[in-house]
Amino acid sequence: MADSSSRIPKPIPFDELPKMEVPPHLKPMAPSRICVVLAAASGEEEVSVIYKQTYTFQHGSPCRLADEQLPLEQVNVLHDEISPGVAPSYRILYEIVGYKTGTDVVVQGSAHPARPILQMRVGVEIAGKYAHKAEVFGPRFCDYVNGKVVFTPPEPFEEMPLRYENAYGGRDRPFETELLKKVEETTPAEDLRRVKAVAGEILQEGHPLMYPRNRFGKGYVLEDRKDLIEGRELPNIEWPNDRLTPGRLVVGNPLDWNKQPLPIGFGYLDPSSFPRCSMFGLPPATTTKQEPVVEVARGLIPADFCRGNIFTCKPEDLPRLIHPSAGRCASLGLWLPFLNSDETVVLEGMDPAHPRFVMELPGERPEFSVPGLAPHPVEIRGELYLVCIDLFSRLLTLVWAGRTRPSVSPTLEHLQQIESEIEVRMKRN
Repeated sequence: MADSSSRIPKPIPFDELPKMEVPPHLKPMAPSRICVVLAAASGEEEVSVIYKQTYTFQHGSPCRLADEQLPLEQVNVLHDEISPGVAPSYRILYEIVGYKTGTDVVVQGSAHPARPILQMRVGVEIAGKYAHKAEVFGPRFCDYVNGKVVFTPPEPFEEMPLRYENAYGGRDRPFETELLKKVEETTPAEDLRRVKAVAGEILQEGHPLMYPRNRFGKGYVLEDRKDLIEGRELPNIEWPNDRLTPGRLVVGNPLDWNKQPLPIGFGYLDPSSFPRCSMFGLPPATTTKQEPVVEVARGLIPADFCRGNIFTCKPEDLPRLIHPSAGRCASLGLWLPFLNSDETVVLEGMDPAHPRFVMELPGERPEFSVPGLAPHPVEIRGELYLVCIDLFSRLLTLVWAGRTRPSVSPTLEHLQQIESEIEVRMKRN
């Protein structure tokens, strides 16, 4: 009789298991300056060719093609922390975006006076037509005088990073700590044990108590209590015409966030912040419906920015839920019409040696000769999707895209073949 143990299946060691084949669409792409994707934001499927070029720049001199050409960014990257415990904003956002409604302008830099100063104005001017300006202050704090909240005068500063951590917003950590303490005191121990770990993770990433327009900032106060307010740090960067005041400091109900000041920025706009989240079908809750919202009233975003909620939308309507502007990644105020790439850019207050730092965009754009979509190569002119000016490294990166409608929907393998055979010609404007 055969040994019965021989009929019992034995586990196979993990390192002897056959390797699983990763589906092609899940494999990371090799770093490249060019990428071909399908886009459908215009209402019809299109092939989009995305191309990136990197330049160096100096004040008053033409941009020069950089020796090292950077590939298209495929992941979001955070800044280093400004201070311990403060979540950093984004230094890089994903660049392989097949459809945009205009040019995004991103500036990575600091307010940088020639000498220590209490307050100053910084800004970006483009082609003499577009301007985006902010008021910058040294450190300020909340105080109480005769029982009323006051803001202390700004202290001198030598450099102030133009990042969302220094703009209005963020979270009311003292309030959150008090709230969690009350929950712990009133929740049965076993129930608390079950949910504490999950709740802790949720509260780290994002939750309804954070300011939906900017979860990275400072000055967001939910409860009117002296012990929770006194000594709180105030924003260093504000819109000149939408300042935080003692009278606007306390929000009260977190669902009244839409009555608070707009945060101003120059860098990348968090995809999970308002209004971008609404353009993806995830609008934050509010107590009242503002018509129009402040961003629309100021002409910063289109009036139809929100087309519904992904959780209440019918399945057949989901493709129409994403707004065409959902891919815009610049700070509000820097969503521009398509630029020609030959404009003059003036950076005000960001270089101590040059209070008005002047640079010229390179004045060229790509033309793509795309094979495989028709009997003859299709000629596509690139539109400027992204201008990223990094004053720290003196690097300028431009991302263009050109789109065309294919006669037949191409497969992933077909797109990869097209990408390897595209001809790019840079043409002067």
